Amino acid sequence: MSDDARNAGNGGTAPMGRRGALKTLAAVGGAVGCGAIAVPTVRFLVAPALGAVGGGNWIKTVAVDSLPEGEPKRVALVADHRDAWTLEKQVELGAAWILRKGAAVVAWSTVCPHLGCAVDKSGSGPGFNCPCHDSSFDADGQRLNGPSPRALDSLATRVEDGFVMVQFQRFRQGTPEKDPI
Repeated sequence: MSDDARNAGNGGTAPMGRRGALKTLAAVGGAVGCGAIAVPTVRFLVAPALGAVGGGNWIKTVAVDSLPEGEPKRVALVADHRDAWTLEKQVELGAAWILRKGAAVVAWSTVCPHLGCAVDKSGSGPGFNCPCHDSSFDADGQRLNGPSPRALDSLATRVEDGFVMVQFQRFRQGTPEKDPI
């Protein structure tokens, strides 16, 4: 008996058979699988246009009153980190040297612009140095000598409710230009 003959007796609607159920299951499964791939892909492609990459995160650091005048302080930059798949809560993204000059607050990345080594306070006076490749920087982050192609990378700061906010960013190393990545 044909499907048309079977459907004629029940008003033209046949109950879904095994084949129909499998077709529906395959279509729904395919749509879910495509969505699982498409959502992170779209997010990755759209993020630069929304300023999520290279724009930096504003991170609350220390109370401005806790900063001694003219003495740089190394501060961990802790915030939530999100990639295409996961959200990590309160992880250390990097660090900054923060310096209070009267009412103004300035910050520099602790990453050497040469090859990405950690920059420390100079042991011989004011300023900073990279112990790996012997680059040195003055108390304002300007390059004094060594292979570093530029000064320390400054980070934007602002004071909100008595706390120093630092705009965390990473920069390309080994180039004379300060190029956010």
